[in-house]
Amino acid sequence: MSPNYLRFFVALFFFLSACGSDRKESNEILKKEVIAIHDEVMPKMDELKKLKKDILQKSGELSADSVAMSGEIEKLNAISADLDSAFEGMFVWMREFKSTYDEMTEEEIETYLLDQKIKVQKVNDEIKTSIEAAKTELEKS
Repeated sequence: MSPNYLRFFVALFFFLSACGSDRKESNEILKKEVIAIHDEVMPKMDELKKLKKDILQKSGELSADSVAMSGEIEKLNAISADLDSAFEGMFVWMREFKSTYDEMTEEEIETYLLDQKIKVQKVNDEIKTSIEAAKTELEKS
């Protein structure tokens, strides 16, 4: 094998190695972004449960005059269901999230993490939206 071919293959090897490590590094950054989105709202899980309890209590108080307040009771029950759904959504996402990628290529890891970023952002948004709706409704009292 001539020295030029050898140099070419050595250069190609280092180039491909560098690209692989860049993708691996970018996947680590992407994984940290996914976890950061989760970590932003995870501390609010207790608040979700408390707000659900408060919303159900308010709904129960209004049920004494259920005919006149049926629209408000329905709205409170919908907010309660949204709070419950947001709470459950977080735990479903956490159960399904894989943190190790032994059998995956760097491209598959990137695709997986991008998908997880979309899913956890949706959970994040649902939690924030349901908390805001509950707080707004409870402030009306």
